[in-house]
Amino acid sequence: MGSFVNPFKIGKTYTPENFIDRKEEYSYLCNAVESGNNVVVVGPRRFGKTWLLQKFIAEGGYPVIYLDLFGCFSLKGFVQKMMKQAYELLKGKNPMSFVGRYLKHIAKHVSFSFDVGGISFSIDNDLSDELLIEQMYELLEGVQKDLKKKLVVVLDEFQAYKSISEKLPESLRSFYQTQKDVVFVFSGSMRHMIEELFFEKSGVLYHSSLRVDIGKTLPEDESIEYIVENFNSTGKKIILEDAKRIYRLTKGHPYFLQLLCYELWDKAGELISEEEIDVIFDSLCERESYGYELIIETLEYKYLKNVLKLISEQTDGYFSIANLQKYKIPNATTLNNLLKKLTERGIIEKFGRGKYQIIDPLFERYVMVRME
Repeated sequence: MGSFVNPFKIGKTYTPENFIDRKEEYSYLCNAVESGNNVVVVGPRRFGKTWLLQKFIAEGGYPVIYLDLFGCFSLKGFVQKMMKQAYELLKGKNPMSFVGRYLKHIAKHVSFSFDVGGISFSIDNDLSDELLIEQMYELLEGVQKDLKKKLVVVLDEFQAYKSISEKLPESLRSFYQTQKDVVFVFSGSMRHMIEELFFEKSGVLYHSSLRVDIGKTLPEDESIEYIVENFNSTGKKIILEDAKRIYRLTKGHPYFLQLLCYELWDKAGELISEEEIDVIFDSLCERESYGYELIIETLEYKYLKNVLKLISEQTDGYFSIANLQKYKIPNATTLNNLLKKLTERGIIEKFGRGKYQIIDPLFERYVMVRME
């Protein structure tokens, strides 16, 4: 393609030119933080939560410590990563001075080293979780005071907190009830776990945060305009109807829209055709089929395939006698239980009253075409 570079992006790295819509959600997030409120960003996997957070980090104007809990497997590792980010946020030049100032109660247990990734901090193994948690909050409080402005701590994939410490949510609540200049932004893709923690009365963090829901798909008109512009300005050509087909196949799912466009730009000819769109979409489905087979085998739910076929082929009336008989589901209770389990697993999402959808459009295609 000469000097042109594939304009479509996938993965966790935010690029402003590839950020579609989410204006309302981003504005709400900024206003909530400005008001000193903690925020929870909720949505299915690969639905753009991390890009929304990275946009906020890049453009929100606040000092931010960002931690992805999927990359942390212990409280010690979590605190070590927080120390590294705090040091870099302060543009520190003397690690010993940093440790002595912000972690004075455990200074003798902390060491540091430098490598290609910058500085790394290490903490001895013989410190209690209680002391580590206490020092973590002292670090945040000290950094905020020295920065003299609101500090935002982003905790991505927060449903994984149990791998760090069961006490983390309770300790967070205690901390931010007394410290108003450190604001927390939580994100989670396992909706039912986040709901239980933040929005049910029994949850430890109930009524502690405002909610930003990334539950809706991308708007059709803006997505189609984005597709056409990015193909036609980089040496390719796509007509409006074919851009609409890309949107329909991916159902406006942010990740899969970018993925299909990326593969099309990379593999198709100069003029994008409807046939190429279908062939490449099916090839993506084939590429993922082994993973989909594993999902089905691992879950081992009786009538799982029946329920998935029902959801992929019907838009409503799931509990009608005709549909239960057609898909050989014994009764409404069985269907309801499976819908609940699949929702908790993040495989399907509820959109409106009594309407469900398989979140991954490639998996939906697999169910419709490959599953008997």
